[in-house]
Amino acid sequence: MRFSIIIPTLNRTTDLYNMLESLKNQTFTDFEVIIVDQNKTDILDSLIKPFESILDIKHVKTIAKGASNARNIGLSKSKGEIYTFPDDDCEYPNNFLEYINTYFIENVIDGIVVNTRDKNDGKPIANLSTSDVEIKRKNILKTVIEAGIFIKSSIAKGIVFDENLGVGATSGYCSDEGPDYVLRLLEKGAKLKFYPSFYMYHPNPIKIYNEKTSKRAYNYGKGRGYFLKKNNFGFFNIIYFLGLYLAGMLKSILFFDKNMFMYFFADLKEDMRDILNQNKKLLGLNFLLFVVGLSIPFSYAFNSICLGVLFLYSFNWFQKKL
Repeated sequence: MRFSIIIPTLNRTTDLYNMLESLKNQTFTDFEVIIVDQNKTDILDSLIKPFESILDIKHVKTIAKGASNARNIGLSKSKGEIYTFPDDDCEYPNNFLEYINTYFIENVIDGIVVNTRDKNDGKPIANLSTSDVEIKRKNILKTVIEAGIFIKSSIAKGIVFDENLGVGATSGYCSDEGPDYVLRLLEKGAKLKFYPSFYMYHPNPIKIYNEKTSKRAYNYGKGRGYFLKKNNFGFFNIIYFLGLYLAGMLKSILFFDKNMFMYFFADLKEDMRDILNQNKKLLGLNFLLFVVGLSIPFSYAFNSICLGVLFLYSFNWFQKKL
């Protein structure tokens, strides 16, 4: 078996049907599909049944919560030479797996990560690198999205997803399980590359900024903070990601978009709150750099970032006192 396609699913029928249709239409057919069903009822039984005579499907039911938990269950059932983990609302172009298989044959590589694009407008759904690049620790958050991971089982054995991370995790840390998984593959010596020219389809979840997307940003920000803290990313990496959120807030001000502002603010607030709760030294270093920055001409942007950290720490402190 060449590919094991592990799909966690919850509360989706139409999207999963479309994904299975796209798999049915693949020009390369040496793969198994492992559907990890987290629904409380049997809503998928009749949906999956027509595909069982066409595709090699394992329908695994579980009451375990969280996408990462479901992926780990799928890994334990997998027999393929290459693992991949699309979401239940992804779709593959018809020749997608054929291209991926050819790439693995022609190149000495342990794994690749491909891009995800919205099917309606063709644009990437995440702000990742636009060029082919080797994945390293320093660029992992610009090159990895979990749905796009393809990794050889020979190097991935024994490595599982952190069940504290990902959509549906009981911890509330609803993001960055993919980068965390790949980071541990890199630590094991795996060689992976990001190829944005290879892509699958995935709906863009934040085309519209509203209360729902702000709540999503809040939970994803918690995941980002946990990921950075868990994996010991340094002060300047944290400041860099803080700067990205502040840039989004600035853009929202320029466009007079309150909902966009609240989206980036929710992400920023939860990200930094989670980091600062257990990193008092970071606060002290941040304040020192802010003071130094006052003496440096044209350092307004840098000082704004530092002030942002100080503000968020103060905000968190006052919340605890109330």
